[in-house]
Amino acid sequence: MVYALPVSVDDPLVGRELEGFTLGERIGAGATGVVYRATREDSGQVFAVKVLNEALGHIQSLRRRFEREARALGKLTHEHIVHIADFGVVDDIVFIAMEYLEGDTLEDRLQEAPVDAPLALHVMKQILDGVAFAHDLQIVHRDLKPANVFLVERPGEPLPDVKILDFGLAKFLSIDELSQEGTLTRKGRVVGTPAYMAPEQITGVSLDVRADVYAAGIVLFELLADRRPFDYDRRSQLLRAPLFEPLPKLADIRPELEVDPELEAVIRKALAKDPGERYPDARAMYDALQPFGPGAVRMAGDRERDHQRSRAGTTSVVISAEERVKLSTMSDPAAPPTVDAEPPAPLGTLPPEPPPSAAKATAAQEKGRSAAGRGWVTALVWLVGLAGLGGLAGLAWYATTLR
Repeated sequence: MVYALPVSVDDPLVGRELEGFTLGERIGAGATGVVYRATREDSGQVFAVKVLNEALGHIQSLRRRFEREARALGKLTHEHIVHIADFGVVDDIVFIAMEYLEGDTLEDRLQEAPVDAPLALHVMKQILDGVAFAHDLQIVHRDLKPANVFLVERPGEPLPDVKILDFGLAKFLSIDELSQEGTLTRKGRVVGTPAYMAPEQITGVSLDVRADVYAAGIVLFELLADRRPFDYDRRSQLLRAPLFEPLPKLADIRPELEVDPELEAVIRKALAKDPGERYPDARAMYDALQPFGPGAVRMAGDRERDHQRSRAGTTSVVISAEERVKLSTMSDPAAPPTVDAEPPAPLGTLPPEPPPSAAKATAAQEKGRSAAGRGWVTALVWLVGLAGLGGLAGLAWYATTLR
């Protein structure tokens, strides 16, 4: 279902026509803009139209980013990627029109209850199919996560269709796009969602499509184990674990789970710390996953399990190399990092980190921390939630609440 947002004041854009799209009620809002339910005058078809915030619409660099990302999404015509119908600028109002969907996100589904193996494998295969199409066009999603996977229920069908949302962080690998990238993204910044970021993305090393393979591996692990492999409350721990901690087995997280060793091998390959040891792209991981059906995952007995899923680290952020929080070299890798200074963060700061939750660390993770390498220094800064980017964060409407 779709919820319209309450509006405390009259919205001058409601009823406004933008190049053939008549804006109706608001269905979402974020720091960069507002999403409306809209009707196309010539066909009567319903769309979701995002309008960039007026203040940001006057910033030329943000308008260029918005238009560039809309063009990128326009190339992604695939059954498992949200479709972009049009975009444009009318009287300094920057907008983008997308197909209108009803359903919920995979994140919402995971918050409600664990998903079963048939749904997990079905969803992951469709995710990889869509991402593989983007990889063929040399586009990296960079922020693949359950909140960016929309589930559309099909009448009479037991399993939903997947639509991948928010390619607003897409990084182009072609030379002409890379030349523009430097003018639109400040050098040294790292963008992504901590709980799903690949090691090379965390450290700011140049990344490619294999970063999406890693994120897909995290999502698949989470779908099967009902918990991410590195599940912490502190952002610093979420960033550090992929770099230094060994990957736990699915059974370490969910003991009642019995997984085909070859399926687990697929996940471990996708989650290799070294990009060179992963699948070269989403298509290769998709092909590796094809032989496995629901029988590849079984539950030992009917043991009930407490469903408590952390949402820490599931919001997209910018990590800046210029203004950063320095993590000191520590003799005990398990100790929480010290912060030398608060980041000045001209675009706004994130709230203070919550205290670590001892209950979240599994025995396997504790063992991994004690065995991790010592004597490391990483410098990072948390500037702002993704909504402050001016890209297409929250571009697609979510059928519950906009992330």
